[in-house]
Order: sequence, then structure tokens, then C-alpha cells
Amino acid sequence: MRARLVTVAAALLLVTGCSADTVDETNPPATTPAAEPAQAPDSADPIGTVVALPGAPEGVVVGSSGIAAAGVREPDGVVLFDAATGVVRQMVATTGAPRHLSLAGPDGPVLVPLEGSDELLEISLDDGAILSTATGVGRQPHDAVQTSDGTIVATNEMGGGVIFLRDGSVVSELPPGPVQPGGVAALGPYAAVADVQGNGVWVYDGATRQEVAQAPIGVKLTHAVTVNQTVAGFADTDGGTVLLASVDTAGGIRQIASIDAPGNPYGLAVDPERRLLFVTLTASNLLRVVDVSDPAAPRTLGDVPTVTQANSVAVDPRTGDVLVTGSDTGAASSIQIITRAELPVG
Repeated sequence: MRARLVTVAAALLLVTGCSADTVDETNPPATTPAAEPAQAPDSADPIGTVVALPGAPEGVVVGSSGIAAAGVREPDGVVLFDAATGVVRQMVATTGAPRHLSLAGPDGPVLVPLEGSDELLEISLDDGAILSTATGVGRQPHDAVQTSDGTIVATNEMGGGVIFLRDGSVVSELPPGPVQPGGVAALGPYAAVADVQGNGVWVYDGATRQEVAQAPIGVKLTHAVTVNQTVAGFADTDGGTVLLASVDTAGGIRQIASIDAPGNPYGLAVDPERRLLFVTLTASNLLRVVDVSDPAAPRTLGDVPTVTQANSVAVDPRTGDVLVTGSDTGAASSIQIITRAELPVG
């Protein structure tokens, strides 16, 4: 089914405002080139509705209210839009463009790490208000999540290690650990961090702000996602798989499953109600749909065609519809809306 192409005419209102072992310090992590998504060919026939959205959107979330947010560039900011239609509500201008967004709660606020200014913003989905601005957040903060105790853990991509924040301010940081930390997933009190240079996964306790475990998982990981309160998924972008790993009550981590995902898997999202994992395959402009009802035995349901350069994906929690970013800098810059009825059911 060919996608319906929609051009939204909207005035953008500018608002101010990526079994547990302890780390062996005598054997430091390797430094190698980071994993990256593929440079995608032009997409031939994406399904669903494709809504033009300038700015090469990357990083997308959907709140329980149905308001979605995506990071854009030139001009840099976060666009708030209706998840069902793609109609833009407003744009929040930022200093630098985010590559990852996450939700601190079911309907926000949105956590917005800004690589260009070393800041982390909290933005309201409802009205675009900037609720807090933390400065001095390492060197190029890449991704951030909130653990169950309320601590925000941000990955310090160019500085290594992680940054801990409370009440809109940096409270502490830990050095590498991960040489170039990318995606991070919240697992109750813990944050599981992927290293994009191929050194595996680190686990941090949000409350104590301490590293508790490390495991050499995967080839080179990029994005991370919460599957449930004890299981995280990691896009092994160079390895062509998505790896599922579980964290025990002490924070120890071990791999429990591997999902075949050829073609530079990158964007990840989970529908917790329907127990589905979504994976963007950037080399082939495909979205892989996986049943994770039993995370130890995931089952691939099928693939659907996406827009060009599908770097990010999110789920509308109200409906199970899926949003994919067309992160191409040219005419293919867009948001793709795939309804639940258009997804494979196995």
C-alpha cells in the first residue's frame, strides 16, 4: 500500500527558551570508530501516511495525551505535533538540535539533551514550556532517562561516562565506563547504557549514582529501549541484531536473547501494552515488528516499508499506531504514521 503524502501548513510558534561483571580498571575499554546508521537509499513505497516535516527529524516520543515531539535542525528545536495526524502544534527553539528524546513520565515532560550546548531541557508536551534547563551536562550529552527514584541519567557522549541530574541541575558524574556512551534505557532504579564504540553495556544505580555492573554485550551498540522493568533492548548496529538483556535486583546484567535485524538496526521503540518491539533497519528502509511477550524467546512478526532514513521510531500509547522519522535532510524529511491495522500480526 502506497503511503498517503500529506503536507501540513502550520505556523511554527517559536518558544523561548543514542551475567554482570565488575569493570576491570586495569583493562580499559577500547577506543574505535563509533557505530552509525546506514545511509539509506530512497524509499520506494512506504506504507501509512507520510507527513512532510522539515528539519530532518530525529528522536521522537508520544505522550499519553497523543501529543508527539520530534527533534529538528536548521532551525534547531523540538516540534510538538498531533500523533494521529502529524499536524504541528508549535516549535520550541533550542540551542543545538537533539538526536534523542525521552519521556520522564507517561505524558512528559520531554527530556531533551542538547549536544551543541551541553544542556538538558525538560519541556512540557502540553504547551511547550521549558520547565528546566540544566547546564554543564558533560561534553555532548546524547541521551537521557529518568530512573524510578527521579534521578535523570544522561550519557556523556564525547566525555565518556554518565551525568546524574536532580531538580534541573547536575549533581554528580562518573567518568568512563563507556568510552562513547550512546543510548540509555531505564530499568526501574537502574539505567543501562550502551557504548557505541563496542565495549558493551554499563549499568548505573540512579539513587546511589554509582556504577553497579558491566557486560561485553554485542559488537557495536547504538540505541537502547526499555522492554519492561527488568529487560532492555539494544540495537547492535554493526552486528545486525537487536539484543535483549535482563537486569537482576542487584543491577547485574546478562544477555537473554538475540533478534536478527540485518541492515544497520538503529531506532527502537516498545509498545508495552501489546508487547511489541519495533526496530528500524536503516540500510533497507524497513521497520521490523517483534513480539516480545516472552523476552527470552522473541518472535519476529514481519517487516513493513518505511520512509527514507528511518532513524527513530515511537508508539502512540493510546492506539498502538507507530511513528517513524524520515531523517533525510532533503525532500524526504518527514514523519510516517503507521496505524496498528497496517502492522503485521504474525
